[in-house]
Amino acid sequence: MFPFLLFVALMAPGWGSAGSVADAATLLDARFARDLHDKKIDELLTLYTTDAVFVDPSGESSGAGLRALYVKITTTLDSDLHLQRTSLKHDLNTLIEDGTYTERLGHRDTGKVDDMKGTYRFTMHKDADGQWRYSRMEWH
Repeated sequence: MFPFLLFVALMAPGWGSAGSVADAATLLDARFARDLHDKKIDELLTLYTTDAVFVDPSGESSGAGLRALYVKITTTLDSDLHLQRTSLKHDLNTLIEDGTYTERLGHRDTGKVDDMKGTYRFTMHKDADGQWRYSRMEWH
């Protein structure tokens, strides 16, 4: 039996890594939601590649202005974001995650609370340092 298991492990290099890739995506998503909630802008920005793109529900995209975007968001809104993955595709150094989200947004100036929901698609790349980072975030 042991030679068969060794053969399978050698012939299927990605076989044992599916869990670790899913775990990495889960940890990245959890850190994103936590840092957004805690308004840790510098920490949030470390979760993105240098050429990352953020696409809002209207289809508008921004890349170079991620810091300004998060400063605006965190100074005007309180976020309680929950992500639910529906699929995860892995190809070499790229992950594509699709899912649904719910978010409770509290407007600091008025006290109004919006309950948001929708779908998302995150593309993540594994950087040279071995860390997975968001290269594209799409919210629908």
